[in-house]
Parts: sequence; structure tokens; C-alpha cells
Amino acid sequence: MLKAREILRLKHEIGLSLREIGQACSCGKSTAAEVLRRAENAGITWPVDLSDKQLMSMLYPPVESKASPPEPDLEYVFSEMKKKGVTLMLLWEEYKEEHPDGIMYTQFCERYKNFKKVNKISMHKEHKAGEEVEVDWAGQTLSYVDRDTGEIKPAYVFVAVLPASSFPFAYAYEDTKMPSWIDAHVRAYEYFGGVPKITIPDNTKTAVIKTDLVDPVLNKSYHEMARYYRTTVIAARPGKPKDKAADENMVGNVSRRIIAALRNRKFFSIYEVNQAISEYLLKLVDRPFQKMEGNRLTAFEKIDKPALQPLPSTRYEYSEWKETKVQFNYHVDYDGFFYSVHYSYINKPCSVRATLRTIEIYIGSERVAAYPRNYNKFKRYTTMPEHMPDNHKAVYGWSSDRLLSWAEKTGPNTRKLINRILESREYPVQTYRACMGIMRFGKSYSSEIMEAASREALDKNTCSYKYFSMILKQVAQNAVEKDTEKIITHDNVRGSSAFVGGGINA
Repeated sequence: MLKAREILRLKHEIGLSLREIGQACSCGKSTAAEVLRRAENAGITWPVDLSDKQLMSMLYPPVESKASPPEPDLEYVFSEMKKKGVTLMLLWEEYKEEHPDGIMYTQFCERYKNFKKVNKISMHKEHKAGEEVEVDWAGQTLSYVDRDTGEIKPAYVFVAVLPASSFPFAYAYEDTKMPSWIDAHVRAYEYFGGVPKITIPDNTKTAVIKTDLVDPVLNKSYHEMARYYRTTVIAARPGKPKDKAADENMVGNVSRRIIAALRNRKFFSIYEVNQAISEYLLKLVDRPFQKMEGNRLTAFEKIDKPALQPLPSTRYEYSEWKETKVQFNYHVDYDGFFYSVHYSYINKPCSVRATLRTIEIYIGSERVAAYPRNYNKFKRYTTMPEHMPDNHKAVYGWSSDRLLSWAEKTGPNTRKLINRILESREYPVQTYRACMGIMRFGKSYSSEIMEAASREALDKNTCSYKYFSMILKQVAQNAVEKDTEKIITHDNVRGSSAFVGGGINA
């Protein structure tokens, strides 16, 4: 204030210029000009009859504080960020349109970052609505008692979660095999009422055949199911739990809120286990969020449900794939049943797609045969006449005549047996595997034993590979026992007379 008084004195009393006042008061001429301007605005004249405090108040009156800019609704921002294509820049622009005097973009981003930190919303990435579902088996299991055997069996719990809304699904199975894995996904999609664009499993064998950081090989049945539901399977990277952090967290919630809560309940079927899981699952989704409004159900209906892809018109039918080879008799084996393909495919690798109702056979990507699935154990071959070569003869020289000629070298009974088997089917080629199996026994058993077993099989009218192998083993065992009981005659073997009187003749 002494400097301000001096500036006023030098100007009004002595009449110095701004430069001279600045030099005299050791300040810049701009500072001197600012003091004089403020004095003029405040109506202060020289001489000044004011105290230092009064002079200060008039020269530098308190600045009227502006109203704080309106704060953005960060819960709304958090919810909108889950929608596809929505960015923080877009939300800030909308905020500024509504509040032109609002905070700037940098502050907007900083507030959103602090909001997630305070609410412990630490994410590997922003999950978009309807974009992903994360799936896994829970580490803990439930158990139930088998009513028939009294055995305690484990119940494995499948867990799926939509990470954008943290909406879960849980269901128990008797095992973790492929049919259960596929069925669990189908039930999850139906429970959600739609299908996410991406399905993220762990590196379990039911999902990934060969793990690879860049290009993992998916299980064929799993890939087909995903294609049917128009979802893309992207397996989590090995050792990267944040790739499916939402499911890891939900597995923990299911373990605490469902599995642990049911630990003392006694169940007598997997059905009862799932009834209890559904009750506790409803409690979990209705449980309010701790630091946000609503619960998982309201979040799901608001965020994920509108963005999910629609379900197909019909439910997916589980199929199993098997890699095999077309046999020499142009039939393909699946689960002990045989289906024909054209004889030109003999010895070629093929794929079998099996459902409960159908069998399809593929050479590469081409489907070369399709059949209703056969369950008749008394007629295991299904053969199409158009698949056969001329005169019903297989290639590579195999024919009924060749098999009969081969059997005749062993003996007449063996030939009769092979002929009986060849005549037992509509097409002799259907019996070639059985005939060859019988003839291969000739490498391990003598012609006499083969003939005896063939004679017995013919007498009992049990002309099949299965029963012949049983009869053959029995005949061979009897022959060994008979040879063991046979009395040996030799000059070096003492007779009973050698032991008369308890002594030994010299």
C-alpha cells in the first residue's frame, strides 16, 4: 500500500511520467498504470485520506465468484459407455450442448477416471452392451446322492456372465464333457434371451484342442455350435485372467452366494441341484449394487438385453465330430456301427458328424453320405447299393471268393464257417471285417484248433466273429489242459516198481 500511495503522489503531486514513476518506485510502468487505472475507477483522488486497509479494498475489491459449472452425471456416462460406438468425446460434446459453461474435456475424462477408481470399477477394457459373454466351470462343486446306488456324486457348475451388466447364469451338470459344455451354452443363450457377438471361454479341452497365443485350434463341435448361434469364439489367452475378468469375478460370486450357501443341503438328483441353483441365482441378480443404483437384473434389461442378437428359430441339436478313415470295405465306423460311402473313397480320411438322429460323412468339406442314425445292434451295417463296385467286389482284390479260398487252407470247417457268415448279410461286403478278423486268428492258433472251433460254432449256429473268438479261446484252453494231463512214456522215467518197499532200486 505504501507503493500504491507513492504512485498516486508522484503522479498527482509531482506530475511524473509512468516511466519515471516506475523507476522511482522500482516497478514497471505497467504496474504504475494499473494502480492509477484502478484508483480512477474507484474514484480515489489525491490527497488520499484513507487507511491502508480501506485503500486496498477500493483498489482491489473482492471478485464476485462465478457459480461452479454443472457436474456431469457419471453413472449415466458409465452406462452409456457400454453401448457400441459411444465414446467419452461424444458424451462430453452432448454434455457441453446441454451445459455450455460446463467443464472441459480433460476435466470430464479425469472425473470419469476417478469415478471408476472410487467405485472399484477397474476393467481390462470397456465392455460394450451385448458384445461378449464369458464362460467357465466353477472351481468348486456341489454334490448329490444317487438314489439307486447311494453313491455321492459331484455336480459341476457352469457359469456365464455378460460383463457389461454383470448379469450371470449358472447350471449344474454330472460331468464337464463336450455334450454338457454345449448344452450349457445353449441354456445360457436361452436364459439371456439372445446371443452376444463374442463368446470367451477358457482354454479347456472342450473349447480349445490346441492352445496358441495367436491362433488356437477350436474344438470342431464347439465351433459348429458357435456358428449356428452367430457368435464368435475367442478363447482367453493362457495365463491372462483379465481376458475374462468378469467371469472370474462372477465365479467367485457364484461360489460364495450359491455353492457355499447350498453346501449343507442334501440333494438326490442333478435336477434338485439345479432347482436350488435357480432360486439362489434369482437372489443374486436381485441383490442391489453397493455403490450404484439398481441391481444386475435392471442393469441387464437396460444395457445388454436390447443389444443381444436374436435366438435362432429352432434350438441347436448337439453334434459330435470324429476323424477316421474309410475302411477297405468302403464303410465308415462310428460307435460300432458301419455306414457305406462310395467305394472310390476307400482308405481316404474322412469326418463323421453325428447327432442323436443323423450320421453325416464328409471327405474334406464335401458331404458324401448321410443316414438316419442306426441303433439296431443286430444289424450294424447300413449299405447303399449305389456305393458298391460291380459284382459287389471290393477293390484291392478283396472278394467272397478270396476269403473262402483263404479259409480253405485252414480246413473245410473254417471254410463252411466263413461261407455261412458271408451269406448271413444282404451284402457280403458287410461281413468282410468279421471274416478277416476270424482268419487273422490263424496267426496265433493252429489249424487243428481253428477247425475244432469252427466245427463247434457251426454246430451251435453261432456264426459271428464275437462268438467264434469266445469258442476259440475255450477250445485252445481245453487243448492245453489235455496236453498237461497226458502220461509221458520214456526210458528215463521210473515206473511204480522203483518205489516198492519205500526204497529206491540201484
